[in-house]
Amino acid sequence: MAMTDSRPRDGLDVTRNRLALAVADVNWFSTENLFREVEREGVTTLLLNCRDYRNAWKHGLRPWSWNTPLVESRPNLWEHELVLPTGWMKRFPTLGMRPIRRTIQHWHQRHAPDARLALVMSYPYYLHLSASLRPDFQIYYNIDDYSLYWPAYADQIKMLERKAALESDLTICVSRVRAEELRAAVPEAAAKIRHLPHGAPTTSLTEHPWELPAPPPADIASLPRPLLGFVGSVEDRLDWKLLIRLSEALPEASIVLVGQTNVQKSDSWHADYQQCLARPNVHAVGWRPQNEINLYNRAFDVCMIPYLTDHPFNIACCPTKILDYMVTGRPIVSTALPECQLYPHLLEVAADSDAFIAAVRAILEAHSNDGRAALRYDWARTNTCRHVVDRLIDLIPV
Repeated sequence: MAMTDSRPRDGLDVTRNRLALAVADVNWFSTENLFREVEREGVTTLLLNCRDYRNAWKHGLRPWSWNTPLVESRPNLWEHELVLPTGWMKRFPTLGMRPIRRTIQHWHQRHAPDARLALVMSYPYYLHLSASLRPDFQIYYNIDDYSLYWPAYADQIKMLERKAALESDLTICVSRVRAEELRAAVPEAAAKIRHLPHGAPTTSLTEHPWELPAPPPADIASLPRPLLGFVGSVEDRLDWKLLIRLSEALPEASIVLVGQTNVQKSDSWHADYQQCLARPNVHAVGWRPQNEINLYNRAFDVCMIPYLTDHPFNIACCPTKILDYMVTGRPIVSTALPECQLYPHLLEVAADSDAFIAAVRAILEAHSNDGRAALRYDWARTNTCRHVVDRLIDLIPV
């Protein structure tokens, strides 16, 4: 695990304004959406999708399609898919990341030879990549508390994360909680740790704010209104007891859950999940492609973020659905998540279940129009991924 910070620090020609931005990696769609929208003069971008053999197979990639050449999807935007041996990131990262280093070096030398190289690391394990690559700039891009992903590696992750924050020229946290935690853990790097929430894909902006619900997609068109909607993974992070109470309090409403279901009978929340789905006005319609999400969001009478407030993932996260909902202008009701509490002027943040149900009811009594559609839409329009990634680039101390 020993690493030294061997990146060049002195002698940079600051009059050179070209930047080669290599992003390792864009496996999360929110990260891909953000960096795909880099369209800054003088910036060339490489998006790297790094998977091990098993995950590549699960995603439908077969061995004959692995490690194909670099693809230029539009001017100054390159993409590459790397399939790596199992264990490449955590068990033998120095060896496992060599193909990533070679890919970045080849791309840099061939397509942006006169540009300074900036490495965006989406996991602290990419410190191993940075140590061998020696970029001019190192950016740590944090979207979650990664110790929750891999509890067995929690101590190692926290150590690497402190090192990443200390050595990086810039650390971006999409949630305020994570930014505050890292500033407290690495106070000497606090000035370089910035909170920059998720943006909305520019293509997701609707043509206008929907002050009233849009016509619903065909698969939910037969459900009685009002439609109370949630888009996201159907999992343990949801407050199932709250959803049961909501369905009982508003039996005339249809609660629509759009997303992949991740539940096992052995899960502690399985009984609440089953009880909720057994309600006649609760409808789990399954996963939908990203480009169809807006059709549902804009059709909802109320968009919901009914997350458990004590769930570690929910405390640490910046829900992408905040902006996904705002791009439509539709009313939003959320439980009191830390990140949602930053937007009291744009959405209803409920302190408890009673307040959540009351907030939903109040919006319905106002004919599904809380009078803030234009405010939400304007906020989303000025916080698209294009705007957010421009702010990120402006923060790089070039």
